[in-house]
Amino acid sequence: MTVRIRLKRALATTLALAGLFTPLAACGGPSATAKNTGADGLTHLKWGYSLTDSAPILLGIQDGVFEKHGLKVDASEVGAADLVGGLISGSFDLSVQTGPGLALAVGQKVPITAVSGVTTFEAGAAKTTGSALLVAEDSDIKRPKDLEGKKVGVNLLKSASEFGVRQDVTDDGGDADKVEIVEIPFASARDGLAKGQIDAALVADPVLSQLLDSGAAKAPMGDPIEKVFGASPRLVITASKDWAAKNPKVVEQVQAAIKESLELAAKNPDRLLPIYEKHYKMTPAIAKATKLNAFKADIDPDSFAVINDVLVRYGALAKPVNSADLTVAP
Repeated sequence: MTVRIRLKRALATTLALAGLFTPLAACGGPSATAKNTGADGLTHLKWGYSLTDSAPILLGIQDGVFEKHGLKVDASEVGAADLVGGLISGSFDLSVQTGPGLALAVGQKVPITAVSGVTTFEAGAAKTTGSALLVAEDSDIKRPKDLEGKKVGVNLLKSASEFGVRQDVTDDGGDADKVEIVEIPFASARDGLAKGQIDAALVADPVLSQLLDSGAAKAPMGDPIEKVFGASPRLVITASKDWAAKNPKVVEQVQAAIKESLELAAKNPDRLLPIYEKHYKMTPAIAKATKLNAFKADIDPDSFAVINDVLVRYGALAKPVNSADLTVAP
């Protein structure tokens, strides 16, 4: 499921996963060195998570993968607005962030860094990202360029959703400035299309599958976010730069545990279903319909090039962020 994370409007911009930008909270506070606690000899960590992309890591925690690598992880679902602030204040050792959200944060001098990747914007094993740009079944819109002069709904303005649509139109030879983009919740897309309030809508599962299965909409243009951002990091695991610098061994343990957890989930996709139901409160039907993007633990700093380019082009960043400032070496 492509879930988009919201970016605080005061900073002019999810995740993600599910918009794709997370709100940034540049609050100050201590950043502690990880410590062994209790008699188990394990390094205890607090991890704040959001988005279904985190499910493979939750599976790894459940199956003892992190303990195998010397870590005891206390996972807590966190509101998007607290993901960054929790790191800076020391409430969490680790949290999640989207690739675009990380670039925006670092571009605004928020001292966080990615210690591992989780997913990219590419389609996963199910050959879908779980999101697509929909039009009404009787619409004559067939390609991105046809959106010129049309109204397109996205779930968050000034986000990867909006930028993905605009860049998709540009790449198809159209004028992105001639596309009117409005904010509309996924759940309102059906009525918006049926009543002609919007001409197209970027929608994610489970709403996407419901609209396609009902025949109320079609998806002739695919997923603009996948087309634009591709192999760029979608969800990453982040820490404060101070914490990462003080805990290089723990960072290596985290990287190894996440890589093994992703491998476990890739080999056993059905084992994610109870994770969705337990941690994301999904019904069995919705859990079964949920699709994840491609898994990738390693992060190549150069993979942020497209994110940098798009965010600068559409004014979200004043200048490109140094890619080396976005990650720690694996």
